[in-house]
Amino acid sequence: MPEQNFEAEHQAALHNLKENLPNDDDLDAMVNIFKAFGDMTRVKIILALAKTPLSVGEIADTLDMSQSSISHQLSILKQLNLVSNARRGRNIHYRLSDQHIITIFKQTQEHIIEDENDF
Repeated sequence: MPEQNFEAEHQAALHNLKENLPNDDDLDAMVNIFKAFGDMTRVKIILALAKTPLSVGEIADTLDMSQSSISHQLSILKQLNLVSNARRGRNIHYRLSDQHIITIFKQTQEHIIEDENDF
């Protein structure tokens, strides 16, 4: 009897899974965000912006990189709606679009720490 119960629950879960998978457009957006996180410079920019809004020049100075390189990376992050910008005086300052980004990074750090503690 327990085997039949498991099979019925499994089939229901399988049906539910098929009905609730994200559509291809949403999955494509998710993949693109993870691709963005796959670049160390973009990760550094995100971590810097998690602390405070920064201009291109401030990010470039902090990361010891050229402003054109930072601008290129910010453009990618902005296209993915991971960062936004606002004019402050003569400068444009960038910030993270929302707290979800910080949550993803915190959970990633927790995962790394958890894996290190497993050894």
